[in-house]
Amino acid sequence: MVLKVKDLGKSFGKTSIFKQVSFDVDKGEIVCIKGKSGEGKTTLLRCINDLEKADAGSIEINGLIMCKEENGHIKYAAKDEMLSIRQEIGLVFQSYNLFPHMTVKENLMEAPLFLKKMPKNQIEQSAMELLNQLELDGKENSYPYQLSGGQKQRVAIARACMLNPSILCFDEPTSALDESTRMQISKIIRQLSAQGIAIIIVTHDNAFVDEIAQRVITLSKGSISEKLI
Repeated sequence: MVLKVKDLGKSFGKTSIFKQVSFDVDKGEIVCIKGKSGEGKTTLLRCINDLEKADAGSIEINGLIMCKEENGHIKYAAKDEMLSIRQEIGLVFQSYNLFPHMTVKENLMEAPLFLKKMPKNQIEQSAMELLNQLELDGKENSYPYQLSGGQKQRVAIARACMLNPSILCFDEPTSALDESTRMQISKIIRQLSAQGIAIIIVTHDNAFVDEIAQRVITLSKGSISEKLI
C-alpha cells in the first residue's frame, strides 16, 4: 500500500469534522472521495498533505510514518523526515494556487530548485518534458493570467508532478471546466495512474466519479463507507 490512513480524526475547536477515518490506497489506484459540502473532504486531503494537523489516528506513506497516536496524543515525524514524506505526495488545489508573478516554467521549477533536488539544467529539462506531455508546449513563458482554466489545471498538475510523488491528490479537479477540458483532465489522470501514481480525488462531479473511479469513498457525518467500481 502507498497510503495507509487509520482512525484519523480532526476537529476545529469543539466541532468534530471526522473521526476514526480509515482507508488504504494502492499504487496506481484511482480513489474518489464523495460527500456533501461541509463533510470534511478537503480537510481530509489537507491532513494527508500535512497542511492541517490531525487530532487522532495515523498516516503512513510508503512505509514512512507522518503521524501516529501514542498514549492519547498524536505525534508527527521530525522536521527532516517530514520533508521527505511531503515529497511523496502532491496536491492539485481547486483554485490551482499558481504563483501569479512567475511564468509557467518558473512555477514548475520553484520547489525542486528550493529543495536542490538536482542541477538547475536537469530541473528545467524535466519541466519542459512535463509541459510537452501535458500539451502545454509553447506556454512555458506565459503567466497564469494568460492561461485558460484548463491550462491552469494542467500547469498545476505538472507542478505537483515535478517532485515525482507516489500519491497525487486532486481537490475538485473538474469544477468550472467545460466538457472537452474535463475529458482532457480525465485522460491525464488515467495516464498518471498508469505510471503507478496513486490518485485521490475529492469531487462533487458524479459523472466524473462514474467515469474515472476504481473505488469510491463516501464521507458522511464524520465517517466513511467504501464501494468498489
